[in-house]
Amino acid sequence: MPARIDDALMHHTALSVHDFDRALRFYTGFLGFEVEGEMDQRREPALATVVGLPGACIRWAMLRLGSQRIELFKYYEPVGDTQPRRQCDLGYNHIGFVVSDVDKVYEQAVQAGYACVSPPQTLRNGATRAFYLAEPEGAVTEFIQFLDAQAPGAPGERHD
Repeated sequence: MPARIDDALMHHTALSVHDFDRALRFYTGFLGFEVEGEMDQRREPALATVVGLPGACIRWAMLRLGSQRIELFKYYEPVGDTQPRRQCDLGYNHIGFVVSDVDKVYEQAVQAGYACVSPPQTLRNGATRAFYLAEPEGAVTEFIQFLDAQAPGAPGERHD
């Protein structure tokens, strides 16, 4: 078994979008993220090396909500695939937010015109209530309410 990294902390989740301004409005307006930094036409050679895309040119923003961050990308070069991923496709497939009233958030999302996969559903034998929202370009955001404070993953719950 490989050695474990002892000092790693979660910093951000990255999302590549086609319509940067629309995505920025979703994350800052609807979800309440703040812009920590933003750059347009980033074309530094080290960026292309890090992302493994020679000649990469991007628009970039780091968004923060509490201790969580979303790193937003729009690739001018190269142009990427614009088809949304299905939840069963390989790789990271959604981000999740804990809320105190998932039904209220669902109503706000519907009133704001966002597409939801379904209304909130009660899951895990009554421990949680959740729904998925497809943000403007199809990336999925989960909103979950913990009805049972002892449920795995509940805020404040730990498995050491």
